[in-house]
Amino acid sequence: MVRIAGADRYEVSAAISASIAYPRLPVPVAYVVSGEAFPDALSASAVAGTLGGPVLLVTKSTIPDAIRAELTRIKPRKIIVLGGANSIDASVEAQLGAYSSSVNRIAGADRYEVSALASAGVFEVAPTGPGVDTLFLASGESYPDALSGAPATAATREGALPGPLLLTRRGDLPAVVEAEIRRLRPERIIILGGANTISDEVLAKLRTIQPAAFRIGGTDRYDTSIAISSFVGQSDTIYVTSGQNFPDALSGGPAGIIGRSPVFLTSPNAIPASLATYLSRPENKPKRIIILGGPSSVSPAVEAGFAAYLAP
Repeated sequence: MVRIAGADRYEVSAAISASIAYPRLPVPVAYVVSGEAFPDALSASAVAGTLGGPVLLVTKSTIPDAIRAELTRIKPRKIIVLGGANSIDASVEAQLGAYSSSVNRIAGADRYEVSALASAGVFEVAPTGPGVDTLFLASGESYPDALSGAPATAATREGALPGPLLLTRRGDLPAVVEAEIRRLRPERIIILGGANTISDEVLAKLRTIQPAAFRIGGTDRYDTSIAISSFVGQSDTIYVTSGQNFPDALSGGPAGIIGRSPVFLTSPNAIPASLATYLSRPENKPKRIIILGGPSSVSPAVEAGFAAYLAP
């Protein structure tokens, strides 16, 4: 049992990156996003993990010391700032030049355009070749389903092209996201979450683009995270994070992708019954559980409770 914690969300972000077994240093890329809002980080998780780099959090106007130290350690070949100047000041972008010779910003009119642009910068599809294998779609208005969804993007079927996690509104598919989906020509589209999160109208629209479009949902966010884990596959290691607070989990997506490990959501003060049932099955017992966040995110009692589900 391991807990990755820190004095604040920025220290947790740096500590999660420090825990990742990167294939080599320097890392190819680091995505830098706001730690004060979740949408840009949700878009960054899948692309960062696919490229083998972390998602690191900053404030609007400063680079926290813990993030500076981690950037110095990993020496990213390039840094991508995700989000506009309202999220991260130009002064922060300039300061990031001290840690990489290549610093670029991806910004858009809103979180949906940023999501599409982040995907377009990573996932290449030849005009006459096959499209990506699986494209995941999550809410841009609610964070829980996307927190668990990022590691699923690594579970590409053999020989197929990986795909992104894109954001959508609940009631309609943004035009920029639709255009990116059409460019990627996915073999299947998977909506993360129930109809209260992403409507059946959006699902119907997706089926006009790709008939093999369906949703993964559950009775709640905890149930949904278990359902999503089936696309990640079995792993000796699992990540657990709060389903009621996003900051500590924002950097966890790349860790899950690189480690091919699922991210499960828990209540801060109790292990959800559905997750307890899932982990109690012998075939699902992990050898290692990594909790993301401090005791206010996942209580010591819950940490102790998870120990009972470790494989012998």
